[in-house]
Amino acid sequence: MNDVYLDVLIFENMIMNYVILHITSLTASRCSRWYRLLAGAAIGTLYAILSLWLSAFLHALLGKILLSALMVLVAYFPKKFKDFLRLSAIFYGVTFLFAGISFGILLTGKVKSASNILATVCVGYLLVLVIARCIQKHRHAEQSAAQVFIQFERTADNGVWLPAMIDTGNSLRDPFTGTSVIVAELEALAALLPKEVSESIRENGTGDILNSASVVCTAKGWERRFRLIPYHSVGHENGILPGFKADVVRVSEDGGEGAELNDVVVCLYEKALSEDEQYRALLAPDMIA
Repeated sequence: MNDVYLDVLIFENMIMNYVILHITSLTASRCSRWYRLLAGAAIGTLYAILSLWLSAFLHALLGKILLSALMVLVAYFPKKFKDFLRLSAIFYGVTFLFAGISFGILLTGKVKSASNILATVCVGYLLVLVIARCIQKHRHAEQSAAQVFIQFERTADNGVWLPAMIDTGNSLRDPFTGTSVIVAELEALAALLPKEVSESIRENGTGDILNSASVVCTAKGWERRFRLIPYHSVGHENGILPGFKADVVRVSEDGGEGAELNDVVVCLYEKALSEDEQYRALLAPDMIA
């Protein structure tokens, strides 16, 4: 019988479990605090320790299913059952990937346990990065560039053209009219907005809806343009973006004037949409004529 060193067992399992949970989080685009991942890793480590004495139940299929379910629940706290199933499936996939890598390294017979765990982590991360890059390229292929002209007040004669991205993932709609909306950077449209509105969003962010609404009400004529657009994203189950109905919106893919769209709401986002200002607005696919 081989000797088992408890400190080595804890070290290896904590590292592997944490890395697997972390990669699962990245693959699923799921934000999770480090201490939640650490707690999930600790549960897996405790399982490994207890299995030395309670191997009959813990090594059974039911025991392993219960363990993985508990790790997923603690690490990600999914609120919906379908999210739990999705996270569990990704967790199993990442686990099997690492198990295969680890087994392949062990077959070489040239590494010890500690170095095996580190080699597995390194190779696993490289594979995940390659897969993530392929997914990113696929998403970029589903997007294309355009130009959008935005003018909130037709009589103001101060509209701007912005580089935009036609994003197939942009499904935001005005809840009252059902029409698609545009998401644009605040700084790109600041010159078109009342000064008090742009300054309020800069100071408080788009999440402070009550403050934004109170400020808009003080800007004459802008209260009728004001809209609240619900959205869902990672870390924001029930987010709301402030928006304004624009009098003139044109979208062009070929550098021309483009077709004019009616009743379009432009949502404001206080951060940059791209690192190099390659695009400063996001359009829905149905905005292209």
